[in-house]
Amino acid sequence: MLEPISIGSYTNSRLVFERLNNELAVLQSEGFPFDIDIDMVGEITFMDCLLYHKEGFSVEDTFNTIKFSIANCLAEIIVEEWETLLIRKIVRDNFYYYNDEEKQAILNKAKSILNPTGLNPYHQHQRKEKVKNKILDYLEPQKHLVVEGFISFRLKDYQKELENIVNSAVDELLMEKEYLEFIRLLKYFVEIQEPRIRKVQVIFKQSGKFSLLDEENKVIKHECLEGLMVDMLESETNYEDLLISALITLAPQELVLHKELDVETGDAIKTIQNVFGNRVVNCSGCKKCRGKN
Repeated sequence: MLEPISIGSYTNSRLVFERLNNELAVLQSEGFPFDIDIDMVGEITFMDCLLYHKEGFSVEDTFNTIKFSIANCLAEIIVEEWETLLIRKIVRDNFYYYNDEEKQAILNKAKSILNPTGLNPYHQHQRKEKVKNKILDYLEPQKHLVVEGFISFRLKDYQKELENIVNSAVDELLMEKEYLEFIRLLKYFVEIQEPRIRKVQVIFKQSGKFSLLDEENKVIKHECLEGLMVDMLESETNYEDLLISALITLAPQELVLHKELDVETGDAIKTIQNVFGNRVVNCSGCKKCRGKN
């Protein structure tokens, strides 16, 4: 029998045992025999993984194969199960002055940053690999690992990464809150003023600029826009801000949005739709969208 590897836990020992048992069962089906003995030391449940030499493998290769499997299993447990607990603790400790609903929003936002749908800069697999390598390094000289202690004292970088994610989540939530307040004020401005024009057509151009046409497809040169355009063009205001300000000034009854091919509009269309609501119509494709006014 090879030197056993002992894994302990005092908060979720049943989960650790089940996952370890399933992981090692796969190896057993490949000819790596093992047993798991359960020992209690105070409040800690230790799972002693008893390893046996596989015929045709060197002792070192047998041990390393099983050690790798255990490290992979523990990394999955930490990232898939403990990660949420760690984030929750960071939120509780660093943002204790937020109410329960806000803390839950921070937790949800942090989890969505860590594991978004599609492209993921903090891919879960990458985090697992980092944690697994830390476990393998630890098990090189040591044969006893307590999961909670290992997380607290050996995964400082991982915890710092999670803390940075939580900070980013808080920043995003604050920006979202500011955006919603901004939208609320713009909607108020639109609602309290009389429409100065019945219909405005916005054409988002490939150049990054835009055109404003009336219902007769004529360029809008409304007197109320003249001062606004001069003031804003002399400042560093970008075209999207200029467009939103112009539309709010005109407060049209109907607003039709056209996009030339492959045009990136940033948040402009989202903002327009949020502010003007059911006044907005998105063109499904016409001559204006093809650059043929």
